[in-house]
Amino acid sequence: MAPRSMWKGAISFGMVAIPVKLYSATEEKAVHFNQLHRDCGGRISLPKTCTSCGKKLEASEIVKGYPVGDNQFVLMEEADFASLPVKSLKTIDVVAFVEGGQIDPRHYNKPYFLAPEDAGTKAFSLFLQAMAKVNVVGICKLGYREREHLATIRAFGGVILLQTLYYADELRNPDEVKPKLADVSDKEMEMAITLLQTLQTPNADLGQYEDEYRTALLDRIQAKLNGTPITVAETAKEEPQMDLVDALMASINAEKKAKEADGTLSERIEDLKTAEVGT
Repeated sequence: MAPRSMWKGAISFGMVAIPVKLYSATEEKAVHFNQLHRDCGGRISLPKTCTSCGKKLEASEIVKGYPVGDNQFVLMEEADFASLPVKSLKTIDVVAFVEGGQIDPRHYNKPYFLAPEDAGTKAFSLFLQAMAKVNVVGICKLGYREREHLATIRAFGGVILLQTLYYADELRNPDEVKPKLADVSDKEMEMAITLLQTLQTPNADLGQYEDEYRTALLDRIQAKLNGTPITVAETAKEEPQMDLVDALMASINAEKKAKEADGTLSERIEDLKTAEVGT
């Protein structure tokens, strides 16, 4: 089933406007639960209720209010949001292009995909390929969900990847939590670098990682449905704290042994494949 677009408008490159649709680039995989009454198993409902008159409300009876004093609000209707004199409500306004490395990684928030409307396919294709050739990231502004988002755009997999950004005034100063750094010896630094290099991999393939907690949780739910006896995992014993240098050396040796074993296994698999071809 094709995803539904969550925003329609245009992306503006100077005087060029390209009609586009915005799609979420992620899909939540979290396991959700309902709250139940332990005694009877009934679901717990949380109706929206007016604290003044006690009436249970439907969605159509609820409006947004901006607090301006003690129990005083400015009421805001949907038309107030839709009619704001802001260009970014209907247009993704590209204001500059920069090298991606110039953007502080703390700014990045959520990713989305931009795909063209039929009428904008030619212009979309042109700018998609041009951005890929020049290898730049566009900085733009987009208005939706009752705020104006700062964002970046870049060529990605045949579409444009739009990533919303936190504004500079939304970022906390790291000095608030920065510790006073301890002195480290040359030997400790050398070993730490060796460990990092041992753990380094040429390909950042995030597809190899899975949410083990979610898998185990779904297995536990299925076991309860099947009436299967539950095996409680043993709590790992807390190991005594090792000296820093000893811990670094043990980590390096463990990683080297794991890679050597993996290499031996890979060679064995290749030998078996060769033998099969020979027969």
